[in-house]
Amino acid sequence: MTAKQIQRPEKFVYEPLPDLTGYFAFRKKLRSYHLTSARDKAFCKQADALYMNCEASHNGGGTEKRALCVVALAGSGKTTLVNYYLNLLPYFQSSLDAFGEQVSPILRIKLPPGSTAKSAMFEILQKMRIDDKQYKKKAEPEMPSIVLNHMKELGYKYLMVDELQHGVRGSKTGFIKRMQDVLKDLISSDDWPLHVIFVGTPEVMPIFEDEQVDRRTNMLRLAPLEAQYAWFVDYLIDEIVVKAAGMTYSFETKDNVTSRLMHAANYVMGTAILMLQETCFAAFLAGDREITVDHLRTTYLNKTGCTRRDNVFEAPEFLKIKPNKALADLLKTDEDEDDDVTY
Repeated sequence: MTAKQIQRPEKFVYEPLPDLTGYFAFRKKLRSYHLTSARDKAFCKQADALYMNCEASHNGGGTEKRALCVVALAGSGKTTLVNYYLNLLPYFQSSLDAFGEQVSPILRIKLPPGSTAKSAMFEILQKMRIDDKQYKKKAEPEMPSIVLNHMKELGYKYLMVDELQHGVRGSKTGFIKRMQDVLKDLISSDDWPLHVIFVGTPEVMPIFEDEQVDRRTNMLRLAPLEAQYAWFVDYLIDEIVVKAAGMTYSFETKDNVTSRLMHAANYVMGTAILMLQETCFAAFLAGDREITVDHLRTTYLNKTGCTRRDNVFEAPEFLKIKPNKALADLLKTDEDEDDDVTY
């Protein structure tokens, strides 16, 4: 073997990024674009009902339906949907109090992983900027009334709890029972009729097996994408690429982009939207204004680290690919070689 016969990797020299002012403006514009669907109407209808019952509960005539739980798979866009309307619907907006200060009627928290019933109560207190040291030795059953008293003092009529599934630890009955008890106490007070919006994945369902929690809660399920909704994915592509990003796209029928995008996104709407946005970001930075399947192929590669034969936007039998196992080939024990490995 001579020096000329040695295969050499392509040389790389880093080039500093160009001025990104326009790029950041483009990202902000695209990320702030809200794409509406039937789920928007469904949420607003439930939110209206929650508001009307909240006002009725404070003025007489309210029912025990004081909670709404939005349930969907991870990446479905449930938190994005809820926050969009919490920022838009008039009854969730801040107003001036008697002292001329802005007061919000809703408090928003996100449960961290491994939350317990008691730590969830402290999460609420901390969000209200309450010194919680005085309550460290309080028994768990006492915490909901303490939280409600502070919420009443500060005028919070609503509470939004995101990532509720972090308050469920597998199938431990005792743990779930304690979480059920504190949530039930939060939404059943006669003194301060707090109304709550829960947001979580299907893992939250054991909490609602308690009859008292269940009967006080309406459920809103955000369905995953299915083959029958292929038309909606076509709509997503057009709305995001053309209307939101101001670009065009060119896909051939044989590319089967609609089905490939659904599969690449694990049939989850929020993930499909994010993949399209990331594709537009990369195209904009490269100076491209027409999205092709090559752009989507690169987005999927960057997202998963897959090999070419496992790229949903390239493999002929893409439906056999499991996107969340794109790196499984790294665990191989045989000596098979890949011809598309990045060295």
